[in-house]
Amino acid sequence: MTRSLKRWAWGPLCLAIVCLTTPGLAANEPAGQLTEQITPNGSVNWTTGVATATGLGVPPRNAANAMQSKEMTRAAAWSVALRNLLEVVKGIQVDSHTTVQNYITTNTEVQTRVEGLVQGAKLVGERELPTGEFETTVQIKLAGQLSESVIPKGSKISSPKPPPGPPPAKPKVPFTGLMIDARGTGARAALAPRIVTQENEIYGPDRVDKKFISGPSVAEPGRIAWYFTDEAKARSHYKITANPLIIKALRATGENNTDLVIEESKAEYIEALPEHHAFLTQAKVLILVDPK
Repeated sequence: MTRSLKRWAWGPLCLAIVCLTTPGLAANEPAGQLTEQITPNGSVNWTTGVATATGLGVPPRNAANAMQSKEMTRAAAWSVALRNLLEVVKGIQVDSHTTVQNYITTNTEVQTRVEGLVQGAKLVGERELPTGEFETTVQIKLAGQLSESVIPKGSKISSPKPPPGPPPAKPKVPFTGLMIDARGTGARAALAPRIVTQENEIYGPDRVDKKFISGPSVAEPGRIAWYFTDEAKARSHYKITANPLIIKALRATGENNTDLVIEESKAEYIEALPEHHAFLTQAKVLILVDPK
């Protein structure tokens, strides 16, 4: 994208810009990945942690020549794509009660950071249609600036008190992470889901050591959970590798069904062994959900 094109994108191009629906952005999702359509023009892939939007620009009527018309149309498509991407980002669920929109509305610093992030989106697709329009697709990552703007940073967690009674036997092969099977519960994805029992919170932003969710050495800063629709695909993810502790969720809860309830006995098993506590503090948590 040239500098001149970027200047055109934010210039007086109202006549050249249209917001047309581009359906089916989530229709081609890879097997086992969870993609949620947030707006008619954009979606979020909760497995890869990418938000995507498409914009369409039409040729202006006041262009001096064909070359200028083409550049103005491309710039219009870019501008619309960024505007559509911002709407996608606003609609992302942070937790069971809030969306990114809530943070933007109440915090000017978050608003500035999010808008800056969207303006720096990556161009991932551009094509000229036979009728002269341009279709542009842009993306941003959820991890990093966005997640760190809206997810509370956990402090360093001390080891929990073990449940009363003798500790459970350690598994012959150590578990490498936690997989919550929430299929059949109607669970929805969020940046900061919680795993709870009737009485206690087992996992959430406050249970993750901050050095594992922020900082330059972290591959995906700010992310505390990854979503899949296929167990085999989930098992190959780098966060949990091949031997996760798999626990079935009893139900989804919270205003938007992003929190997951597990049995008290399962929670006690997680808390009882230091190895299990470690993979919680390191955000080694995947969630299996139903395909959209």
